[in-house]
Amino acid sequence: MTVWRLVGLIAAFNAMTFGNGPVMIPLLRDSLVGRGVLATDALLYAFTVARITPGPANVYVAAIGYMLFGLPGAGLCALALLLPGYLMLPLEYGYGLIRSARVVSGFTRGLIGASVGLILAASVEMARDSLTTPLAWVVFVLAVVAAAVLRWNSLLVLLVPSALGLALALFS
Repeated sequence: MTVWRLVGLIAAFNAMTFGNGPVMIPLLRDSLVGRGVLATDALLYAFTVARITPGPANVYVAAIGYMLFGLPGAGLCALALLLPGYLMLPLEYGYGLIRSARVVSGFTRGLIGASVGLILAASVEMARDSLTTPLAWVVFVLAVVAAAVLRWNSLLVLLVPSALGLALALFS
């Protein structure tokens, strides 16, 4: 994998997913983790860092670029991610004109359903790779309850279960 191949993948996936960062996860998982370029833990770490970092949700690709190619990789990946959004601004006017068309709204609903399916499938695959110990499962369940049931802030969802995991690891 070269830095230019990574930038090309990110640009293509960004276009395919309309800039939806979480939907890019399964595509990046297949292309990077599936080919041995990046470990699942590193992909999850990059995604986690982006969740607590202010800015776009898909900025984790800059972390991936940094992990693989240092600061130049981070900059190029961020540029591949952000530049199309700015280039698309003039097209927003045209989309406003066709947004209410049945074909466009049907496509949008289908895209949303497919996106959620891809995110779920990638989550299941990453869980198989990462949740291999009882401690990992305890922290996972706590994080799901904190996020989905208690509706905690994302930063708290990361900090509290992680602190519990640290405490359990130290005292067991």
